[in-house]
Amino acid sequence: MKMKHYLFLSVLFITALSGCSKSDDTVKPESRSELLTRKWTFSGLSVKTDVKSYVIPGNEGDTFFGEDNTVTFNADNTYSVLENGKTTEGGTWKLSADDKTLTLTDTDKIAIAMSVNTLTKTDIELATKSVDITKSNPTMEELNVGLAASILLYSLDIDFGGTVDFSKEPDYKTLQIILKGKGL
Repeated sequence: MKMKHYLFLSVLFITALSGCSKSDDTVKPESRSELLTRKWTFSGLSVKTDVKSYVIPGNEGDTFFGEDNTVTFNADNTYSVLENGKTTEGGTWKLSADDKTLTLTDTDKIAIAMSVNTLTKTDIELATKSVDITKSNPTMEELNVGLAASILLYSLDIDFGGTVDFSKEPDYKTLQIILKGKGL
């Protein structure tokens, strides 16, 4: 009787082990578009030059996306922001074929292309193109990035109430804006 009992337990154990093999069901990883399609809040902002990076402290009223620095990328390739307490259309977005460039076109039809440095369910890092400010005949996008980055840097200058003495900093030739955000 004991032998039948052990034999039964052995067969049951082997059956259980063979039933625990790897599953044939594969989990499809989310595409970059699916990862992007959610609400993001951007709290990290820096300006990178060809010689140094400068972290821009968050000041009330300084935002990149709407009044609360939050943007929602929708599945229909539109994005929205918060303005005057209401969600409003921000424009459209498009990922490049290689998923490395995000182009945002606002409602005024002004487009800006940003490199997607990091994109997970919880973290995002976007970067504008690096703009050569010594270049003659810059494009409108280069002018916009250069102007925005320059204003951000001037906000850090000690002469304008900031903490950096740019008269003692190395001269730079390129500017790039880096945005870091978290998924909500």
